[in-house]
Amino acid sequence: MPDDDAVIVINRGPEGAGELAWMPDDRTYCLAVIREARAETSCKPLPKSWARIGIRLVTKGAATGAGTVFFAVVDGGHGPYGYQGATAPGPGTGPVHDATAAFAAGRPLSLLTYERPAGAGTPGDQYICSADNAICFPALDAYAG
Repeated sequence: MPDDDAVIVINRGPEGAGELAWMPDDRTYCLAVIREARAETSCKPLPKSWARIGIRLVTKGAATGAGTVFFAVVDGGHGPYGYQGATAPGPGTGPVHDATAAFAAGRPLSLLTYERPAGAGTPGDQYICSADNAICFPALDAYAG
């Protein structure tokens, strides 16, 4: 992992849990998911185009014993983010955690993580939206541009 100045702490959970992200350059993102004092780290290229307006990427991050951590890279400056839709998030669904920073290219990006419990049913029309509703996307769709 890079030095502390380049890392965003998206979520600091109970001792031994959380999500960290960083971008070593303007074309690559890295995510570390920590559970029970073990880290699963992956670095992958960002898609060349935006998947939807304001959304660069939504992907399944690490599978944990409790569920799957989803990770999204979206246009910065619109947070905070939360669930919206006709149905409430299912039991055990974690909150949306987000952090915004300007990375290597200088463009502000928001990095989001949220967790879906193992064995949970799909919550129907559940969306994740920014506070100003400028950016919304289906919570459980994984896609890239």
